[in-house]
Formats: sequence, structure tokens, C-alpha cells
Amino acid sequence: RAADRLASRGFERVVPALHKEHSSGTRDLILLCHRTPEKVAMGQFKLDNLPDGRVDLLARCASAAIFLSHGVRRNTRLWLTLQDQGVALCLDGGAARGMHPDERTLAAALKRTLAVEHGAMRRTDTDNGWTFHQGGLDVRLRELLPPGRMRPLIQLHEEGETTLQEAVQLASDGAAGKDASDSDPVGVVLVIGDQLGYTAEEEALLAHQGGRRARCSPKGLLTSHCIVLAHHALDQEEARVQP
Repeated sequence: RAADRLASRGFERVVPALHKEHSSGTRDLILLCHRTPEKVAMGQFKLDNLPDGRVDLLARCASAAIFLSHGVRRNTRLWLTLQDQGVALCLDGGAARGMHPDERTLAAALKRTLAVEHGAMRRTDTDNGWTFHQGGLDVRLRELLPPGRMRPLIQLHEEGETTLQEAVQLASDGAAGKDASDSDPVGVVLVIGDQLGYTAEEEALLAHQGGRRARCSPKGLLTSHCIVLAHHALDQEEARVQP
């Protein structure tokens, strides 16, 4: 309870940006989570034992996705997609207030969001940037890549045909069929697998959507490290194309 109060302390009430038209400059990071225990999906985990159910990994990825040294990435949304349960938790950097990068605080906010959704806790007037959504990867891609909305789709994969840097530059220079001077280098949808990688169905779905497979490193990296490298590549490309 004390940790839950800490997670909500200082949060300001904000209007979630999720219902607005997706900005071309928004970075949407979809993390595919497999074999997530049902108790985690229900928010029934203990903050004193985050490794149980690997909630620590979810919080670590949230920290890597949203936080800068002295602030947050307002243009980034992280979608923790629990594939087995067919639901997703979104952390919107543009809506986060009073958040801290430590795993316990992030896990407490995640726990509160899940517990409220399942009726175990009362909804409050605070908003911490987390929202609950139905649907797995297929639903997320339909929402983020609607017909006529030409956003680059990059799939991080150990066997990617290109490097991450090459994929980001290709997305910037012409993946949307525009001149490099008109393309937005940061409006990408980036899909990241967990330690189990991707199922055949997920691979087929991403390929059908025109996803470009890109590798971060010749070595297998931690998911949170891949997120940091992806942000670095996107930041570098943004700096390259902007005057």
C-alpha cells in the first residue's frame, strides 16, 4: 500500500493522448510478452518480489523506453503486450507525471492499473500515464498502422537482414514513399520480442504488414538494452535530418 501511494504521489491529472490521432512523430514501441503468469496480468504480484513473474523485466523495459537523464520522452509510448492474455498496458510518455525510473515505482503504477481494471482497487482522480487496452499484437498494429497511414514498421530480430541503423535511415529516407526532406524519422512503430522471440504467427503478421527486420547487434542482447539502442538510432537519425 505504501509503495502504491508512492507511485501515485505527485501525479497530476492529465488528458490521455491515446484517443487523439496518432502523431507522425510518435515512437510506438511494442514489446511482446509471452508466458506471462495470470497473476501478473491480474495485478496480483508483490512489490517485494518483482522477479516472481518477471515483473522486474517489464519495469526495466518501461524505464528504458520512457526516461531520459532528467526527464521523459514525451513522444514515446511503450505497449507491454501480454500475448497469452490478449491485453496490453501502454505507458505514454506524453501523459506521465511525477514518475520515477526505478523498477519498484514503475511496478507499483503497473500493478495499480491492472488492479483497477480488474476491480481490485478503486479508480482515483490521478493519472500516471498507464492505460489498459484489450487485444494483442494484431489489434495494436491495426490501431497504429491504419490504411492510408504510412508509418514505418521495424521488427528487432537477431537474424535481421539489415542493421538497426540502416533500417532507421531507410525509414527516414523513403519507406513512406516521400522525399527525405519530407519524411519524419521518428514516427515509427518498433516491435521487440522478449527472451522467447516471436511465434510463427507473429512473424507472419509482421511480414504481412511490411515490417523490416533489423538486428541491434551480432550478439543476443537484453530487451531493455535493445530499447536504448533503438532510441539512440532514432535520435541520431532525427539529428541528421533536422537542420
